[in-house]
Amino acid sequence: MLSHTGRFVVVLACIFGVIGSSAALNLQDECQTPDGKAGTCVLIRSCLSIRKLLLMKEKMTPADREFVKNSNCGQQGRSVLVCCPLVRKLTGRFDAPVELPPPGECGKMQSDRIVGGEATALDAYPWLTRLQYYKGNNRYGFHCGGVLIHSQYVLTAAHCIEGVPSSWIIYQVRLGEYDTTTDIDCIDDDCADPVRDVLISAYVVHPDYYKQNGADYNDIALLQLSEVIEFTDFIRPICLPITPEARAANLTSRYATVAGWGQTENSSSSKKKLHLRVPLVENEKCADAFSSIRLEIISTQLCAGGEVGKDSCRGDSGGPLMRYGIDGSSTKYWYLIGVVSFGLEQCGTEGVPGVYTRMSEYMDWVLETMV
Repeated sequence: MLSHTGRFVVVLACIFGVIGSSAALNLQDECQTPDGKAGTCVLIRSCLSIRKLLLMKEKMTPADREFVKNSNCGQQGRSVLVCCPLVRKLTGRFDAPVELPPPGECGKMQSDRIVGGEATALDAYPWLTRLQYYKGNNRYGFHCGGVLIHSQYVLTAAHCIEGVPSSWIIYQVRLGEYDTTTDIDCIDDDCADPVRDVLISAYVVHPDYYKQNGADYNDIALLQLSEVIEFTDFIRPICLPITPEARAANLTSRYATVAGWGQTENSSSSKKKLHLRVPLVENEKCADAFSSIRLEIISTQLCAGGEVGKDSCRGDSGGPLMRYGIDGSSTKYWYLIGVVSFGLEQCGTEGVPGVYTRMSEYMDWVLETMV
């Protein structure tokens, strides 16, 4: 019996054969898909919609084979290039309304141990995602985080889309990651499921996002995935502060948790998923910490941290600031209170908190965009 890889090669050989002279585009050239959509010429392994046709269907129809054949746009070495639909930037709402998962389905993880600054349990914070960018010349990189809130939607920071080099294309989301250096993540004899890489089909940046004096305001964006994700112990959404009580909660003098693979004191990024417990800071005190650089902290922002060596950092941008809550039915769950936005260049500076987008202030926008 052929493996997926073997079947992939056989199907490619049958469909494409020898590439003709008409397939003249280069990697990342603009193109048009067989059904008339704007696209980019990419390595075939990078285009999920084509891969699904080749690998995941028991039997391809003649129309499927014709679509895949007509998607061919060139070749790089021995690798086939195909025209893959571009990520769509939307200015309003997504195409179809969705229903957010209820507490218990969202905000649930098997491990509730919190130790600031240490590696997490293997299945901790299963809503954490990593955002991958296509950077040209067949280069890819992970440079931001995000948080899964639905089987087809991820929240991140607007600056993770608008603040990156213009040549970069936000490309796909990685789900279920723990150790970035291994294909299968294990702790002792306990192993996680393989990671899921899912193309981003569309995104919406908050319409009032702007940057001033090095600070980001209304720093929030929604990503729509190209397929519906099945939840597991390692991939699961976090809850949002939907209820009036959750939105109005007084967070003064409370603690929250931030997690991700961002820059550490010894490395540009962590190999393993880390978490940290940080104190929430009043906006007035936070504003004082940034007053010397004339940076304004406003009501739609939330501050946390300010302890030496303990902070979220650059690679954590777009990731979650979380609290553990109880709803009216006594169901315990994790919910999102902030999205990592910005801080000082020197992370973990005493007396200078990190700044987050305050989720309670953006729930109307999220719901209007998704639901």
